[in-house]
Amino acid sequence: MKRLLLLFLVFPVLLAGNVFDLFEENMNRSSDYWSAVESFKEKDLSYRQYTGFWNPEVSVSLGTNGIIITEDGVQNFSVSPIVNFVNVYGFKLGLSFPISVNTKDWSANFEGTQLSVSRGLKEDYMVNRLQAEAGYLSALYSLKSVKNSIFIQTVQDVFDWYYYTRKIEILSQRLQVLREKLSKTVDEDEKESLEKQILSVEQTLRNTKLNLEAIHEGINEEIYRETKELLSNITLPATTLEHREDLKALEIQKKAEEIEKKTWFLPYLPDLSFSFNYDFEESTWSIGIGLQLTLWDFGERKLEAEKRKFQIVSLEYEEKIKEINDSINKSLTSIDNLRSQMKQEDIELNDLREVYETNRQLFEKGFLSEEDFILSELDYTEGKLTMENLENSLILEKLKYISTLGYDLEKFLKEGDLN
Repeated sequence: MKRLLLLFLVFPVLLAGNVFDLFEENMNRSSDYWSAVESFKEKDLSYRQYTGFWNPEVSVSLGTNGIIITEDGVQNFSVSPIVNFVNVYGFKLGLSFPISVNTKDWSANFEGTQLSVSRGLKEDYMVNRLQAEAGYLSALYSLKSVKNSIFIQTVQDVFDWYYYTRKIEILSQRLQVLREKLSKTVDEDEKESLEKQILSVEQTLRNTKLNLEAIHEGINEEIYRETKELLSNITLPATTLEHREDLKALEIQKKAEEIEKKTWFLPYLPDLSFSFNYDFEESTWSIGIGLQLTLWDFGERKLEAEKRKFQIVSLEYEEKIKEINDSINKSLTSIDNLRSQMKQEDIELNDLREVYETNRQLFEKGFLSEEDFILSELDYTEGKLTMENLENSLILEKLKYISTLGYDLEKFLKEGDLN
């Protein structure tokens, strides 16, 4: 019996979960999140080709012609395991170990080790590396930004669920009391006034129910209380942009842009390629130089040269700084405004409480109808709900501010500001 009781006590807790569980679920259902994940993986892979060039690409080649089968059977062929090291400061290094196969007796002969080194002479290794790093940082920030947006929306849903649920309870009670009051009223003017109030409450109730239906079904009172407790005392970090990887990406792109500006003439030069091959078995070597020169085009080279001269990224950087500062100022202003609204609401709430206390005394002495007393009680209850909703709005605005600074909200809330 004790085990059964323990199971019933534990099961609701497991069922309830918490805001981070809802966040995880919402992420898994978000196409924006998975698109950001795939984009980050692609950029991470591209960047690792520059930072981890010692990790080789290993492949197997069947030679130039592959395996040829004729009426006489399978012809002799070669197999070459190949190890390539790409982006070694712009060079591509390759080691091949060719093995010839004689199909008459299926014997294999190792032909030695061959080294190849190649590079496109117009390729700017440093520019490509900087752009790969910028792409990685930009994708990293985009992923974090998407996660933050989903988390804020999850918290918004939790808060909205509580607000709409309580609002529906209050409106339903108010509607019932107004209908009871209408049934007892004989004065025509008062009837008309009550009918208008009933229609207004019915409309608000329908809209509130519709809003509640659009929210995640897995939210409950326990999740709301845990979320509120987690976020109520959140502290705003200092205003710093060191966590904005998108800004760092633009700064790196500016460096690449400076290099390109100095070499604006590259599009007019011929495409040159250099290769070096060495056979360790035969102790022979060869050098190859390839050249391709465009004599006439439709203006592509001119356009490319102009793009290299014009520093667009510098303008983008200044625009991004202004955009971020505007967002920060907007968030801080919203936070201040919400605090002012809370002070005003606190004054109104005190007035509602005084009215409620006065009406309670009048009702107890028989000078006020039960319906009017309940309506004043509902006014006070709704005022408290409005105050709590303002508190929740303040929390959401704080989360938006922290996200604007570039923090990972999940990590920030679990670990705090480690800087």
